[in-house]
Amino acid sequence: MSRHVQTVAFTIAGAALFAYVVGRAGVGEIGDGVQRVGWGLAVILALAGLRFMVRAACWRLCMPADARLTYLRAFSAFLAGDAVGSVTPLGLLASEPTKIFLTRHHLATRDSVASLATENLIYAASILAMLTVAVGVVLATVPLPSSWRWEMAGALAAVLGAAVVSLRLLRGTWDERRGPRPPWRARLAELRVAVLGASTRNAARLRRAFGLEMVFHVLGVIEVWLTLQWLVPDLAPSFTQAIAFEGLNRVVTVAFKFVPFRIGVDEALSGAVAPALAVSTAAGVALAVVRKVRNLFWSGVGLAIVAAHPARGSVRSV
Repeated sequence: MSRHVQTVAFTIAGAALFAYVVGRAGVGEIGDGVQRVGWGLAVILALAGLRFMVRAACWRLCMPADARLTYLRAFSAFLAGDAVGSVTPLGLLASEPTKIFLTRHHLATRDSVASLATENLIYAASILAMLTVAVGVVLATVPLPSSWRWEMAGALAAVLGAAVVSLRLLRGTWDERRGPRPPWRARLAELRVAVLGASTRNAARLRRAFGLEMVFHVLGVIEVWLTLQWLVPDLAPSFTQAIAFEGLNRVVTVAFKFVPFRIGVDEALSGAVAPALAVSTAAGVALAVVRKVRNLFWSGVGLAIVAAHPARGSVRSV
């Protein structure tokens, strides 16, 4: 199946799921909730833009200290790459090459590849941390059937185990006191350094990047909390609910990147989880709809950047 056919198929399936979920939850109730957000949408859009700015700053921290790529160019490339990744089923396979292409005259290709690989690994680590917090909060505060609690506890243990193993692999597992590495381990170490680039030799910059990635998630929680305040003003939503919804959003974003804009999937899962968090199904779906509007806005900005970018010039050598 060609990429274009896949895109059309996933979009049609997502649209059908979206229509079903919205119809089942109640078009009127969802519409009323979105209307209550009103001008609060401007705040939501601003917070989303700030989150992109944070990710762009993380990317620059993963570049060599002497990189000539300005923050504005990094931010523009990040927006554009995210937009291309959102409108196609390719995800990272489309977004990262777009960033490399848009910065090719200001950053060597090898530095682009290495810095993006490092940023994505740090972002993945921050997602694991975010999910750990979200699952822990849900287990501590939400009354769930015992079977669900055991399953979530098992998932949390798996997440923590994956985080420990990933960190160990990134740092390397060979003790230099044992002498020289065997040839095959030496090649693996060289590959790790080549992929992650010079940033691996500056732990302070990587720690700052991880801290900023966590700020990205905190801003997401604040965005969800504010949106729920406008959607269901009588409920007085808590940060516990916001953390749970944002944790779900991270999972959906990663697992369903192949669905353009995750249409239908966001709404279905958010509406399904909402009752367990003492939020109506309609409000859960409306929350996903508001996020969809936010995604469409910033994707439009990103695609405009792609359209305005001059395609002339050769790629810098590696």
